[in-house]
Amino acid sequence: MDRAGNGKAAGGQVANGIGQGADNSAGRGPAGRAGARSSGSALGPRGRGLFGRLMDGLRTPPAPRQEATSIAIASGKGGTGKSFLATSLAVLMHRAERKTVLVDCDFGLACDHLLLGVKPTLTLQQLLAGQCTVEQVLLKTPCGPRLLPGASGVRRMANPSDKDLTAFARELGVLAEQEDALLLDLGAGIAPATVLSMLGADWIVLVTQPEIAALVDAYAVIKSVGQIKRDARFLIVVNRVSTPGRGEMAFQRLCEVASQNVGAELTYLGEIPDDDSVMQHRLGQLPLVVTDPEAPTSEAVRGLSERLIQICGGIRPRTVDGDAGIRDRFKQHRLFL
Repeated sequence: MDRAGNGKAAGGQVANGIGQGADNSAGRGPAGRAGARSSGSALGPRGRGLFGRLMDGLRTPPAPRQEATSIAIASGKGGTGKSFLATSLAVLMHRAERKTVLVDCDFGLACDHLLLGVKPTLTLQQLLAGQCTVEQVLLKTPCGPRLLPGASGVRRMANPSDKDLTAFARELGVLAEQEDALLLDLGAGIAPATVLSMLGADWIVLVTQPEIAALVDAYAVIKSVGQIKRDARFLIVVNRVSTPGRGEMAFQRLCEVASQNVGAELTYLGEIPDDDSVMQHRLGQLPLVVTDPEAPTSEAVRGLSERLIQICGGIRPRTVDGDAGIRDRFKQHRLFL
């Protein structure tokens, strides 16, 4: 598969469509409480966070450490095949002898456990509530990779609080120090928790389809992330491609608009064909790359996995500065969301 960087304009009309498209106060009496409230309202939560960051700069940074490569798998809209790709990549990463954990970050509508054939008893909901440890929640799947399952049908988890996200970042930091690859299967769209997860990851695999609606939503993701992190690294996958080569055409349209309006640079990871064997695959079965490895989709995803490993520098633990790990990136970016 050829390596591709920025694409050139192809199909101006579609490109134009995308572009438009613990109180610490010493006083125990009323005066002490009033003073604490006054101080809090004057500084505000963002101000306190920014002040903390300034103070952090005066402290000695933590020592460098080894950390897994983190890859967020995202999409602009639902139904693009994002979770199908995430679970398949997790299996293939494990087969390529990378210690892999798949984290289902669709906090309230998780489904990766169904695609990997496991039934969790504990999920992110209990983990973030402090009711269990991350090792107690992690599940070994029949195909090899471990899964950190998300909650399903829990309305409160659909809109995680700042406390939830802080706890989530902490647990990701723990996992990253133990694994080779950390795959984050995000919810579709640009909800704050979703954008924050993309900002915290090393790489973003953005899954779209050739249709204009999917491309418009993919551009919205790029724009939302690129406005905060201009050097975000996007890898584009075009799914359900009916004609070979159409995926790269769609990428070129998306790439031109992103370059002109956001300044983001995109890399083409590849396309996945529209394959009847995917539609016939039953819920609860193991991933297609396991049950039918010769299917066109399985071969395409295997090629994507190989290319992903190459682009991401082999997907092995690498040394990061003590204040530059995934937990720290979450901490830095959440103040702006």
